[in-house]
Amino acid sequence: MQRTESIHQKIARTKKIVKRAIARYGAGNIAIAWKGGKDTTTLMHIILTMYDGAIPFQVMFNDTTLEFKEVYRFISHLQKLWGLDLKIVKHNEKELAEYHLTRDKKRKKELSRIMKINSLNKALKIYRLKGYMLGIRRDEHPARANETYFSQRPDHIRIHPLLHFTEKDVWDYIRLFNVPYLSLYDKGYRSIGEKPFTKKSKEGERSGRDREKEESMEKLRQMGYW
Repeated sequence: MQRTESIHQKIARTKKIVKRAIARYGAGNIAIAWKGGKDTTTLMHIILTMYDGAIPFQVMFNDTTLEFKEVYRFISHLQKLWGLDLKIVKHNEKELAEYHLTRDKKRKKELSRIMKINSLNKALKIYRLKGYMLGIRRDEHPARANETYFSQRPDHIRIHPLLHFTEKDVWDYIRLFNVPYLSLYDKGYRSIGEKPFTKKSKEGERSGRDREKEESMEKLRQMGYW
């Protein structure tokens, strides 16, 4: 029978992945992709404890302009509190204009996904990155269940130091180390996406996310989504 890891053992494993990423690619060639969510915030706090209260990576915020106001406030707060090297990448203005003009709900959803993928790819070129470090977990979606710590993509590497954490582990860590987190979680949200496509969760962790998007997650990830 497989032995259950303690939260401290899981933290130690995460730290090993982070150190391995720096050894392989160099801290200056990696950006942490962050939108204020609990998982990546937890990952960033772990990294802070490793490097004397500083994060040696750039932190990339993909600003869709469609986020909750609480997200913008939280990101601004942590940028100052943790001294983050924050890079903000905005969506293509033409695509964003079409998003706001169209009344076709299906097209709006399609544009929201296309814009996000395009801006992520744009950031790779602008900041000459070799890869992104993400806070995704295997247990949060079936499309991520078989993900690996280092996942090679056509033009970059994806690094996932928190894969072995569960949702409970994340909250245990936040409470154990008093980590700041988005106030939206206290209002019934368990997974935070763009405001037009996120509702309070009634069942599973991602039940408040747009269902169509969740069902097509595997296809979206092949296109460049997380």
